[in-house]
Amino acid sequence: MVPHSVAVGRRLDRWSRQPAVRVLLVLAALAAVPAIDAVLATRPWPLAVEGALDESAHLLTAGLFLAALPPNRLRILVPWALLGAVAIDLDHIPLYLWGVGAGLGRPGTHSLTSVLVLLLFSRLAPRWRLPLSGLALGVVLHLGRDLATGPGVPLFWPAATTGVLVPYSAYLAALAGAAAVAVLRIGRRRAASEVTRPLG
Repeated sequence: MVPHSVAVGRRLDRWSRQPAVRVLLVLAALAAVPAIDAVLATRPWPLAVEGALDESAHLLTAGLFLAALPPNRLRILVPWALLGAVAIDLDHIPLYLWGVGAGLGRPGTHSLTSVLVLLLFSRLAPRWRLPLSGLALGVVLHLGRDLATGPGVPLFWPAATTGVLVPYSAYLAALAGAAAVAVLRIGRRRAASEVTRPLG
């Protein structure tokens, strides 16, 4: 007899694989990000609350862009990319505790240097190539959101410490584009599955 929790998990997995459900999840994520940012802008929040809201928006941002990826080998990177999209914020701890890098607005590790270091180590350590490449992708997606929020990011640190900032509207446009691509891919996969489905 299959345990109840396992049966429920299987039903949820089948439900989440339905094309209509996937489209709704993509649209919900697209709507949730600006909603979270609107809440963040209403007042100064306690650090824990602000962090939870911001990390949720980072996960949703990464999820939207990852959903737009083609269903090929890049999909293997998804779990590591999601981890990298939030784990990079651990570099805020020295800033909060000791003020290290306070003049940068965001830590210097919030830069392309971190991405390059991860990619370099992925080449030097083939055994860890997959997780390190996924983490690098996650950091890129994290920086994409940070570029449009707060003080921006010291993108070219240590060569330059000036924060780079892009319009928030550009960020939303990129999210909408990723969501549109994800929805199109879902539709194409559904059409392909119907064509290959056996008759009778």
